Amino acid sequence: MNQPSRDETANYGQTLSVQHGTGPLLVLAGPGSGKTFVITRRIRWLIEERGVDPSSILVITFTRAAAGQMRDRFYQLTAPRMYSVNFGTFHSVYYHILKSASLNQGLSILSENEKRDIIKTILLRSSMPVSAGAEEAEQMLAQIGYYKNAGCPGNFCPDEESGLKPEDFFRLYDAYDKCVRAAGKLDFDDMVLRCRRLLMERGDILSGWQKKFRFILVDEFQDINPVQYEVLRMLALPENNLFVVGDDDQSIYGFRGAGPRIMLGFQKDYPDAQKVELSVNYRSTPQIVRAAGRLIACNRERLPKRAKASRKDGEPVRLLGFRDRAEQNRALAEELAKVQAREGKEAMNRAAVIYRTNRDGTALAEELTRRGVVFHMKERLISPYRSQAAGDLLAYLSFVFDGHRRGDFLRIMNRPQRFLSREAFQEPEVCFSRLKEYYGNRSYMLPVLERLERDLQRLEGMDLYAAVNYIRKGMGYDEYLYEQEMNRSEKGEKNPLREADWFMQQVRGYEELGEFRIHIRRFEKELEEACAGNRQGEGVSLLTMHASKGLEFDRVYLPDCNEGFTPHRKNMGGNGMEE
Repeated sequence: MNQPSRDETANYGQTLSVQHGTGPLLVLAGPGSGKTFVITRRIRWLIEERGVDPSSILVITFTRAAAGQMRDRFYQLTAPRMYSVNFGTFHSVYYHILKSASLNQGLSILSENEKRDIIKTILLRSSMPVSAGAEEAEQMLAQIGYYKNAGCPGNFCPDEESGLKPEDFFRLYDAYDKCVRAAGKLDFDDMVLRCRRLLMERGDILSGWQKKFRFILVDEFQDINPVQYEVLRMLALPENNLFVVGDDDQSIYGFRGAGPRIMLGFQKDYPDAQKVELSVNYRSTPQIVRAAGRLIACNRERLPKRAKASRKDGEPVRLLGFRDRAEQNRALAEELAKVQAREGKEAMNRAAVIYRTNRDGTALAEELTRRGVVFHMKERLISPYRSQAAGDLLAYLSFVFDGHRRGDFLRIMNRPQRFLSREAFQEPEVCFSRLKEYYGNRSYMLPVLERLERDLQRLEGMDLYAAVNYIRKGMGYDEYLYEQEMNRSEKGEKNPLREADWFMQQVRGYEELGEFRIHIRRFEKELEEACAGNRQGEGVSLLTMHASKGLEFDRVYLPDCNEGFTPHRKNMGGNGMEE
């Protein structure tokens, strides 16, 4: 192979990758190493230097947005020529194969809402040891997706956190599969499974697609799951012109069945495969690259790499400690407010806060709103004021300070349990003298009513913070939340006591309920605006680790870097910790 001479290739590794001939090649592309640069220029090199038919080139990535960006970058590179290269996601390519075989007539893809409805119905009608709540339904769907992406193994064991034994899971899966088939639809993950079955059963169809796609390029190869890989290997035969680009250190889709082992075993599956490392990071400073290298070097299931930065020295990576998450969020919001005041809102557009789950971002959003820092989010978040604990405590405060409205009282009257009946409340306002008359022939209820009336009267003389504290500690609300949590069949991340703690901190500093309600409305409006897409690219980016892949920022903050949060307590051992 010629030594690098093309001006467009930035280093020798990129040149080796672009000008690779035939056969399998594994390209280890670390963050910011120019993998899109390599892929788009390799496509052009195959067409213009090797005379490969553009329509015989297939480029696969994992999201429609990534496939669209790759296509756009390639057409910008080759304009005004419009080569007929095939770009798509695994699911879109495999669905196209099914469609071309006329096996999907009358079939459509289930929506996420339809999937949730099916699972909830099954859980309600069956004797499963799992409730039919929203979180439980999502977890069951995740287990089914993981099972399918692993190739439906007979020895599959569901996650311990799901609360299902293997026999329970297979019963649930069979019921779900029958409902999907009865509806005449496809689950999203069914496309890959059905494509695999089609190609295994119909050699003529497989041969046709093998002749069609002579060169296959795969982006983000570390995210591939076993079934996708199995179909990919079938399509690549017999020439095996597989050009796979990825970084095993960036494998973060274990919950979908992906993992670094497929990438680590690529050269075992293809003994003649060559390997090229793109070791230069063009995105980050040496300080960031060194810090990341020290951290990831602790992992054992990885290919060794030598990463170096092309940029000049920058600021050191800062590690800050806080007593709790509330203090952390306040400090982070204060720093961002100072940056906004000092450098203007344009600087905010190049800053990001990256957290583990969407729920982790709401508390920070509250602090940013309080300080007037503009932010935006990719995912739509539910206001933390809509949680059960926040709603209950707000109803208590509303009943005391905004008039004794029936609606507020109906929410709180049995939180904690007081055995009060809705039938006792027929008028718009609650009157305790009438309540005592209603329960006059049940003397055992009078002490309950008298204590509740006395407690509510005490609240009237308190500020909001003291009132919430008294509701929790003096009226038994915390004990109620604890019992509710203990009785849940599934212990998830939602913690009502933590939600109550959070709400209590929010009322601190507000003297009147009306003023606090104004703040809530302002925050929820800000949250809705930030999540609606109206501010895309405007203000600080609040996003999850999964959503941040491939993006670039001048200023990045990683909150909650504590064992139990990041990594999560469920992933404290083995491969979960490495991921």
